[in-house]
Amino acid sequence: MSTSTAQEPGGQPRTVNLSIGGMTCASCVARVEKKLNKLDGVSASVNLATESARITAPSAVSVDDLLAAVARAGYTGALLDAASPNEPAASEASPAGEPASTTSAAPALGPSVPGSARGGHGTKGSGGTPATHPGTAGSTTGTASASPRSASGRGAPTLGASHMERAADLRLRLIYCFILSVPIMAISMVPALQMPGWQWMVALMALPVAVWGAWPFHKAAFRALRHGAFTMDTLVSLGVIAATGWSLWALVLGGAGHIGMRMSMELLPRSQGHAAHMYFESAAWVTTFLLAGRYAEARAKYRSGDALRTLLELGAKEVTRVVLTSPSGSHDAVDVLDEDGAPRAEATRTEERISVEDLAAGDLFLVRPGEKVAADGVVVEGRSAVDASLLTGESVPTEVEAGQAVTGATVNTSGVLLVRATAVGEGTTLARIGRMVTAAQAGKAPVQRLADRISGVFVPIVLVLSAATLAGGLLTGHSPQAAFTAAVAVLVIACPCALGLATPTALLVGSGRAAQLGVVIKGPEVLESTRALDTMVMDKTGTVTQGRMSLEVEACQEVGDTAGTGADSAAGLAPLGEEALRLAGAAESASEHPVAAAITVAARERLGELPAPADFSNHEGRGVSATVEGRRVAVGRPGWLAGEMGAEVPEAVRSAVEEAQDSGATAVVLAVGGAGETASNETEAPDEADATDSASDDAGDAAPDTQPLGAVAVLVVRDTVRPSSRAAVAALRELGIRPVLLTGDNARAAEHVAAQVGIDADDVRAEVLPADKRDVVANLQAQGAVVGMVGDGVNDAAALAQAGTQGLGFAMGSGADVAIEAADITLVRTDLDAAVAAVRVSRATLRIIRQNLFWAFAYNVAAIPLAAAGLLNPMIAGAAMAASSVIVVSNSLRLRRAG
Repeated sequence: MSTSTAQEPGGQPRTVNLSIGGMTCASCVARVEKKLNKLDGVSASVNLATESARITAPSAVSVDDLLAAVARAGYTGALLDAASPNEPAASEASPAGEPASTTSAAPALGPSVPGSARGGHGTKGSGGTPATHPGTAGSTTGTASASPRSASGRGAPTLGASHMERAADLRLRLIYCFILSVPIMAISMVPALQMPGWQWMVALMALPVAVWGAWPFHKAAFRALRHGAFTMDTLVSLGVIAATGWSLWALVLGGAGHIGMRMSMELLPRSQGHAAHMYFESAAWVTTFLLAGRYAEARAKYRSGDALRTLLELGAKEVTRVVLTSPSGSHDAVDVLDEDGAPRAEATRTEERISVEDLAAGDLFLVRPGEKVAADGVVVEGRSAVDASLLTGESVPTEVEAGQAVTGATVNTSGVLLVRATAVGEGTTLARIGRMVTAAQAGKAPVQRLADRISGVFVPIVLVLSAATLAGGLLTGHSPQAAFTAAVAVLVIACPCALGLATPTALLVGSGRAAQLGVVIKGPEVLESTRALDTMVMDKTGTVTQGRMSLEVEACQEVGDTAGTGADSAAGLAPLGEEALRLAGAAESASEHPVAAAITVAARERLGELPAPADFSNHEGRGVSATVEGRRVAVGRPGWLAGEMGAEVPEAVRSAVEEAQDSGATAVVLAVGGAGETASNETEAPDEADATDSASDDAGDAAPDTQPLGAVAVLVVRDTVRPSSRAAVAALRELGIRPVLLTGDNARAAEHVAAQVGIDADDVRAEVLPADKRDVVANLQAQGAVVGMVGDGVNDAAALAQAGTQGLGFAMGSGADVAIEAADITLVRTDLDAAVAAVRVSRATLRIIRQNLFWAFAYNVAAIPLAAAGLLNPMIAGAAMAASSVIVVSNSLRLRRAG
């Protein structure tokens, strides 16, 4: 496969997915790829297991051009999807000279949907709110669920349906051929059953098997031959035709048709007397065995996609949409929703049951207990527990309430939820998982490249070997019968199918199994990296811990002196006052950091609305500063406040921070210009309070940048360790992977968490600024480590990308889109256990691929010489060839239990 991205003149490259019909072996794959890659700027990867092609092409190359290239290769093609929404529709393509009505296409697995993907991870990831009113029946801002379609616009069948239809046809042919082949073999091999004229009766039974039963092979071989190609079907068809043709010649002209002629059971049976031997039983059983192999292969391919197919079918089919109407009859959002996005009490609600495809982004929908959430969205009303086990494998339901995000295809277990859709159709998390997994299945592992190169010349080499076997036998004095038998056996036993199926079937099953476990592997090249992975760097917040920090009000303290600046080192500490919390919450409200969010939430819950900050500045990894009601406010690390911000930090404040950090919590300090002005002790005398208010007014009149900062409070937030983190760290060690904890938090808190989960203190990297996380990964790589990085935030994206250069990036699916895009593996289940499962499944998939390739190569290396030496009957050769493909596919199916 060509690995370069199409950047030729003619427009920006985009990805197009085609279904490819008629492929049976690796030679077919090589031929289709060769034809497609000849187009200017096109890079194609063709997958035998999914019977699809994933193509990167410039916009100057139309879908018609791609389909025409497939047709020139001798195969059928149909459009599944294209990234360019303006791509004109193209009709289904069939090989040149064939009517389109005969085209059969087998589309790629899963929903192939165009456009960019967005997950509905929280309200910030939802993009803009549609201009239409919530729940309007006629809203069109959402995109309906896309599904695979043919180029003509007709719905293309799913890959599972394609395999089952093919299996049904093969099963019918197999049954009839088996019924006829049993008496053919019995009569041909057992002299006691050979009544007078038996050979003519055998011929009459064998001809339907050789013609009708083997017709799929003949048809595919003829189609390939018309385009100058030789495939697996060429070998089978030639073998069956040769055995049948020789037998007819022997019957009519070679003396085998004489009444009274007998045959006996031998490895290479010889006829009595001088009559030529007949091979009707070989032709019949070669056909029967290969039909059995193809039938088993089709069934196994269907089963190999079970995991992903089940996952993609999790989505709800219908949904209860809620339409809001104001007393004046208006549907506008401003009239029916309050400032928090919840329905106004006076708004009238109308429920309507609709298909999920008709749901649009911005619509409100109802989720009753036991129902599936129809789309990604945000809860606007209600409280419940949502079960995501079918989607992510996470067994414990998650409590959700107003303002929290929910994911489509999860199950509401208790209360009634009113949800605003933020992503529908191809924008949902479920569809995005499907696209990512399908893209991974369409790729090729590096270990497959050698097999591809060999497969490209395999069939011509076998044809040459068969001809050489025939000529060699005749030149060395063997009888024409013996030479012919060996040549036919060479044709029949060679199996490029096993080479072609070795990698894609393992990827198909492995990626599907990973998806069941809440893991999305972006590409097959990732597998090689997991084998060498020896170090796993884990971001602390949101990865090792829950990522849901909360303010511990009882642990927060405030400088107790209310006279002066509050910077007196002898000052005592008192419980946190409301004014200090209000200022801290206001300053932090513009930040997305988990610590800031915890402080802001606590302040709003306790005090209500907060003043808006001005002149906000985010000092990455250190703190924030802003102007709140004319006063300079800074919240952050005490060292940063005392140094860069010039604030005075009393010793009592430093001691309180250290005490909180020793307990594993995170502590930040609030500093305010004129620190004494923020104290708000309830025991203050009225005249002191008036004095404070006056001072505040004076401070507000002063220029903000001239007000000195003084530390006035210590704010303590705490995050809890995920229950599974300790077991996951132990599992990583068992896999030979060294765990490293990375955090921007203080060293004491980081070491406390590390001790809880079993990470050595020497493997803790604390107080690392977001911009420096990438450097930590790079330094480990410079020491010779193959590093995996697990993170979920925007500030982890650079480190994830750096890990991907020589190792792997793991992104939590609940994290930022930029982190997910930068990662090699997405952990849909927000649990460190998912990273362990990802490594296990990836390593198991790579191991199965290597086993499959070894078997495929070893089989052909051993079998072809045996056949050429005349040691195998063509019937036995056919059975061995059919078994080789079934063994490869069956071995891949073992991955369904991986992880």
